[in-house]
Amino acid sequence: MFEAPFFAFLGAVTVTLVATPWLIRYLSDRSLLDIPNARSSHDQPVPRGAGIAIVGTWLLGMTSTWALRYPLPSLGIMAPDGFVLGTAAGMCVLAFLGYQDDRHNLNPYVKLLAQLAVTGGALWQSGLRVADLGLPFGAPHDLGAVGWVFALVWLVGFTNIFNFMDGINGLAFTQLTVAGAAFCLMGVATDDYELAIAGALASGAALGTLKYNFPRALIFMGDVGSLPSGFLLAMLALRAGFGARAEGTPWIAALFVLWPFLWDGGFTLLNRVYHRRNPFRPHRSHLYQRLFVTGMSHKAITLRYALAMLACAGAGLAGQRRDPEVLRIALAVILAGSALYTIRVVRRVRASQT
Repeated sequence: MFEAPFFAFLGAVTVTLVATPWLIRYLSDRSLLDIPNARSSHDQPVPRGAGIAIVGTWLLGMTSTWALRYPLPSLGIMAPDGFVLGTAAGMCVLAFLGYQDDRHNLNPYVKLLAQLAVTGGALWQSGLRVADLGLPFGAPHDLGAVGWVFALVWLVGFTNIFNFMDGINGLAFTQLTVAGAAFCLMGVATDDYELAIAGALASGAALGTLKYNFPRALIFMGDVGSLPSGFLLAMLALRAGFGARAEGTPWIAALFVLWPFLWDGGFTLLNRVYHRRNPFRPHRSHLYQRLFVTGMSHKAITLRYALAMLACAGAGLAGQRRDPEVLRIALAVILAGSALYTIRVVRRVRASQT
């Protein structure tokens, strides 16, 4: 089982390493550039559209590995499962939506409605829903039909959180690399072929393009990449917790894998709502953005987040064993660490303003 995801990962790395330089030239020749503004963390125009390589590689890889595994059985074609079809279709539509937003700055409410329609269709096709939160205390409780609504909110919410967190060199690429690898290992542990391959391809595609975005950015992911990438990770989390082969994997273990982005994005959203600020209006109040404003470099911030991502991914993999005690300890440590990190960032910002 491990061989196929491993070769899928290597193939994705190779394809994006080779394709991204060509993509940089293509986007530059057509002036598809991110021009610096008051909120930017860069001071020179940079092509945006690395997501084209990531999404294209993932789709190509999923198609190839599916064809190799199911080579025309009985002279007929075996259709991929609903998860693969729903995820692939959703990524394509969201990539197109992101590409249009990169070029024309679409109305945020129009984007939100489109995301609801796309993710709802993908969720219906996949057959997945949030059945139970998987908390390590209290008895399990089946959410019933509410679980479908919860899953829809989760997909739209994390898709946008990932998009908002794509603001400095390497950050979004690193989360996709680490989380994709973690979900791949979860799939290997439960013999879930689709989860393992999808995670391996996501990780490999992100790692191959990371070379051209960190520490010096030659290309940005763009909304064409951040929207489908966030959606993909959200779908992988649902598959890890509620797929046919999940075998009781607590959903909170899957959420641990994405925790650095969840905490930063969730805290920022609630903080803006609490202070009666429009959460859809562009801003620089994410925790990682506050660190940059105080003078910390892209490299230092991304490396700190990468360490947190690796630690949280390890906690998620450990929590997959369904041991309530392990989950409780991991949850307590992660929450305490997140709170301490937030306090330190706020204090650093205040000190820089005095």
